[in-house]
Amino acid sequence: MRRILITPRIEDIAKRYAKKMEDCNTFSGMGPKERLLILSNDLKKASASIRIKKQKKKNDRKTPFSRKKGNEMTILSDYVKAIYDNYDGLNALLPSEYPQKIARHVEPKLTGYNIVDIWVKLPKKKLQKFADLIVEAMQYKKVQKDIMPEYIREVGIKTCVYCNAQFATTASLQEIKYAKKGMYTVRTKDAACYELDHNQPKSKYPYLCTNFYNLQPSCGSCNRRKNDGELDFSLYYEIGDTRNKPVHFVMNPADVIRFRTTNNGKGIKPYLCNEGTDIPPVVSDKTTMAGKFVNMFGIQGVYEEHEDIVEEILWKHKIYSKGFMTAMENQIKTLGIAGFDMKRFILGGYYDKEDDFLKRPLSIMKNDLWEQLERG
Repeated sequence: MRRILITPRIEDIAKRYAKKMEDCNTFSGMGPKERLLILSNDLKKASASIRIKKQKKKNDRKTPFSRKKGNEMTILSDYVKAIYDNYDGLNALLPSEYPQKIARHVEPKLTGYNIVDIWVKLPKKKLQKFADLIVEAMQYKKVQKDIMPEYIREVGIKTCVYCNAQFATTASLQEIKYAKKGMYTVRTKDAACYELDHNQPKSKYPYLCTNFYNLQPSCGSCNRRKNDGELDFSLYYEIGDTRNKPVHFVMNPADVIRFRTTNNGKGIKPYLCNEGTDIPPVVSDKTTMAGKFVNMFGIQGVYEEHEDIVEEILWKHKIYSKGFMTAMENQIKTLGIAGFDMKRFILGGYYDKEDDFLKRPLSIMKNDLWEQLERG
């Protein structure tokens, strides 16, 4: 709902993350690049069993597959080898660089096939989706659990990037490891109290499964609702892209007038709207950004449960008149409170920069409704 500009600071974080991913010392045993090469070699052996899902007919009870051996379908090995060949720098590629610097080297290897239809059975391993084998080789689980949290903390994200209604914090938690004779060690580590969603789904683009800009902190509800769906909303945006605020919240102007005349703010709901309009999308709208957020994540239903907070915003705007604010600011100056921010004090959030909205739940709605009231 709010995006983060890729500044030199963000680029530096991404590059340090990518460097760590390329350091074999980060991983016990082999790093992702070495694992990709091994997978590529295993896939072209006759012992590898390849299954390609066919289109299911109406009367079929089971999903039909065509079967091939690895040495009969070396394009899978070539696909993984292309990821290996272009791995260096892959994890810090900017979104605008995906098409030319990785996709054009990898995607042509599977021309004529859909990656989601391909399953592989390697010796001594269970039958797996081809994409899952790549994600496993690229060590995504370790990235999710042990590597990415410290970088998300450094960026400053503390809420779900989709709903902005739930916390998504990186916490310092103690990990206790017990040894013999009652001995134990305590280690403090950064832990993710959220899930990571892939803006470009890892089931379709497994080579982007550990790319910094493709990993977006989200609450469990939003992550499960999005699943492997594609949404034209990337958390990070580059200079020149002006779509930093693709959706926003508004109140029905008639409700605002009713409050101002009756002082009764009960039952007033916020509505999610597309950029450039204050008209909510229709229920069936699945094409506009607001429509996608409503249908995919159930955003409208989530925010209708917060009408009590909308009511409080209406109260605060009425109470904190210009005269009241001037007197209050003068009084606060005498207290000498370091870094005091009046808007943060009133609304309980951060509002200096766009990425500040991701530091506290409901900040986006509070800011949008406050600005609507300020416009009169």
